[in-house]
Amino acid sequence: MPIRVFISIPIPNTAGLVPMMEDLKTVRGVRTSPVKQLHITLRFLGDIEEEQLDRVEEIVNESLIGVHASRILLKGLGAFPNQRAPRVLWAGVETDIPLAEISERISRKLRAAGIPFDEKPFKPHITVARVEGTPNLVHKFSKYKTTEFATYLPNAVHVMRSELGPKGATHTIERVCYLH
Repeated sequence: MPIRVFISIPIPNTAGLVPMMEDLKTVRGVRTSPVKQLHITLRFLGDIEEEQLDRVEEIVNESLIGVHASRILLKGLGAFPNQRAPRVLWAGVETDIPLAEISERISRKLRAAGIPFDEKPFKPHITVARVEGTPNLVHKFSKYKTTEFATYLPNAVHVMRSELGPKGATHTIERVCYLH
């Protein structure tokens, strides 16, 4: 039976993001992400067969060879597709970990293994909210442009299951792959 899967780096230290997210909640049309589910998505696979999880774990472990843990800084507020027409609000990610390279390694290996995934270009971020309508968020973007929300040292990459429900997605850790 197919399961919905993504590969991510967890965010254990979310306290610094909470005041900004509470501020965003005051804007009509902005729905913040559950704090417990904040993460950096390295690659979204979508629906795959459950039997493929072991291969996905191997691919992630192979892609992490030679990658050492390094601090991650969560800084600034931005939007996809852009700040004039925001649909997704994100906190930026700064780190010496080669996140784009890891994402590309995972993509190449998934392709070679015939495991489908979302081919959107990788941009390191944390989705903090989704936007409906056209609220004016100019003040929020300028207010949080250079704010440093949190810093932490990650030790793992997770292969996650995402189950969609009436109250949003529920995330479950399926596999843990450690940074060296």
